[in-house]
Parts: sequence; C-alpha cells; structure tokens
Amino acid sequence: MLNYAYLYVIIPAKCIYVVRMDSSAKQKFGERLKHMRKSIKNINQTELGHLMGVKQSTISRWESGIDEPEHDHVRALAELFKCTTDYLLGTDVLHKNPRVTSVVGYVGAGGINIPFDDYAHGDGMEEVETPPGLNEKTIAVKVAGDSMYPAYEDGDIIFYIRDGTDINEDECIGKQCIIKVSDGAIYIKRLSRGSAPGLYHLESHNAPPMHDKTIEWATKVLYVKKA
Repeated sequence: MLNYAYLYVIIPAKCIYVVRMDSSAKQKFGERLKHMRKSIKNINQTELGHLMGVKQSTISRWESGIDEPEHDHVRALAELFKCTTDYLLGTDVLHKNPRVTSVVGYVGAGGINIPFDDYAHGDGMEEVETPPGLNEKTIAVKVAGDSMYPAYEDGDIIFYIRDGTDINEDECIGKQCIIKVSDGAIYIKRLSRGSAPGLYHLESHNAPPMHDKTIEWATKVLYVKKA
C-alpha cells in the first residue's frame, strides 16, 4: 500500500508544505511524473525544471524516487499536466471510466494507407484507451510494417490532435509530427524549416529527407502506445 502524509517544515518567515512519502510512494510518483512529462508535454527534465522553477537534478531525483516534492510543486505539476494530485501521488487513476480514442487509419512505408480524418468524430476502425492527460479531441493511427523503425514499430498506436490550426511552428519545428503535404500524402516525420518561408524539410530515421515541401497541416505526435 502506498503511504504518504503531509508535514509542515517551519523556517524563518516561511512555511513549506512537504509531502512525506514512503519509498513505494516516491517510486510511484516518479514513474507517473516521468510518464506525464514525456507523453503529455514531450519535454526533457531541464525544460520541466524551467517550468517548475527548479534544477534539472531536482526533476531527476523526483523521477528516480530519491526525493519527494513540496506540496506546492505537486499541485503545480497537476495543473501543468491537467490531472489530479492524487493521480500523481499514485492513489488514484486518471479517469474512473477510461476515455477512448478512435483509430482512424494506418500509417506505414512513409505514407498513409487509409486516409486520416475521413471518419466522423467519434468513429473509426477501432477504439483504444486514451492516454493520461489527453482529451476528447485526440485521434489515433496505427503503424503498419517496420518502415519507420526504430522510432515506431508495427502495431504502435500514435496519438495526436487536429484542432483546425494549419501549423503551429513553435510546437512543431524540431518535433516528430503528423504532416499532410500539398499533394495529399500524410507522413510521420521530424519537421524543420525549409529554404524559404512556407517550405519545410521532412526528416526520417531511415529514409532520405524530403526537402522544401509545402504542407497543408502539421501537428506534433503527443503519445505513442507501444505494441
């Protein structure tokens, strides 16, 4: 059983509300923190540290189950990841009735086998449980074949959100994205700026880059559920 309590630590002119955890609770907190950092925000420990106002080493020690956070940090993390503090502390599930996401197509061999976004919202080939922190706008596709190995393998489920924005460069540049190019093909590629405004390079792990492509839209990969 996970065990944690709260302890007031008094220092001059300040009262710190500390979450006291046993080793099992610290381990569970660390696992869930790492999962949410990577799958929901797709950021590294240094970036999360900047958001939280702590050092990268502090994030590392939290995720490793070495140190325990202050209560204010737990609340800030829950707000950042849009989950409950109880979920982060390992005493609750994110949703009692799991949300499901529609799988709307396959992706493989560099392109798409069944078109994305052609299913009515809430419909699709199948349904899978929505990862923690994602919402009802989430869409998923399934990888077919091994053409995108080692980043993605046959049967992996890739989650993303199409919110109507063509491309948010601040979110997409330098990230793995679902990308629809002007000729209608859809890829999973790392997106970078091209040689002129409105042009982009599409980079792969095991295929030649596609240079100076015009794209209809791009949205970053939010979560990958391994097969």
